[in-house]
Amino acid sequence: MTPSERVRAVYHRQTPDYVPFTIYETKVKGRPYERQLMDLDICCIRRVSSYRVVQEGDVSVDLQRSGLPGGRSMLRTVTHTPFGDLTKTEECDEITVWTREYPFKDEKDYDKLFYVFDHQKAVPDYEALTDSCEEDAKNASVLVRTHLPHEPVSDLLGYIMGPETYCYEWMDNRDRLLELVDRMRRVYRQTYAITANDPFEIVNQGGNPTPEIIGREGFRRFYMREYADAYEVIHAAGKQLGTHLDACNAPIMDLIAESKLDYIEAYDPVMSPGVHEATRIFGDKLLSLHFPSAWQMHDEEQIVKDTLGLIEAAKDPRRLIIGITEDAPMDRYVPIVRGIMKGISTYGSLR
Repeated sequence: MTPSERVRAVYHRQTPDYVPFTIYETKVKGRPYERQLMDLDICCIRRVSSYRVVQEGDVSVDLQRSGLPGGRSMLRTVTHTPFGDLTKTEECDEITVWTREYPFKDEKDYDKLFYVFDHQKAVPDYEALTDSCEEDAKNASVLVRTHLPHEPVSDLLGYIMGPETYCYEWMDNRDRLLELVDRMRRVYRQTYAITANDPFEIVNQGGNPTPEIIGREGFRRFYMREYADAYEVIHAAGKQLGTHLDACNAPIMDLIAESKLDYIEAYDPVMSPGVHEATRIFGDKLLSLHFPSAWQMHDEEQIVKDTLGLIEAAKDPRRLIIGITEDAPMDRYVPIVRGIMKGISTYGSLR
């Protein structure tokens, strides 16, 4: 089987010849180690969007980029609204972005964000998918999947407020925060039908919840309802829905099992309960692992053993994918992936 055929077999509940390995295409393409990795028979996941969000109303954006030592840069984004400006500052290097200033500062910023989201709409962008459709059909080492937006609370935590400010607003201005969530949902939900009509069969919805902050009730209220709403639309189109759960999932394992999801992506069995426990609790859900960041400095021989341990722990290795979904040290990609592929080969055929 080709690398992409192995991955598709897992998603279709069929038996691949070997446990598949996947890695985001952006972590491979154009990198100095690209050829070495592609020679290892891996599958690159290309993540695309079949929609774009159009900003309407009296909103404009100014971008200012300045250079920093060591090849980094500082990007300042100023969003002008009739109620005032929102300013975000990010420090960027080749592969990572650090948010130095979030656009939301205090309660005066709610009206600005209300205006921004009230004047947005999602529209199809199918024309941008032509090259990806061709790659998905012809390239045996590439599988394309589309995505839905993050859940509103994830965007607030990660991109708009930051975790500390979010927690203060939850305690001090909860009604306004919840109103903002509802206005964001109005826009985000427009993407479901657009994505349901695109040509790809696997759909990722947001992810990156932080159970230690949102708690069990927060996950149920702000994440599970989004999955359920999207699932209804996505499944009617014959597609599969999953999400990216790379944090400590121990407090919400049973809720993940209850959620309307076909697969879990980026599950880290060091950050969260191990593979045996996860596959037992999640039942029929597919498990796509992130090879634990904590193990990525192991030598290649140990990585082979680590990989064998992951596969052997699975309740059903035919429903398992091993991958890299987070940044690894640049000089470690080749030994990490080579060790994983040796481990997969050592475990042997699933047929």
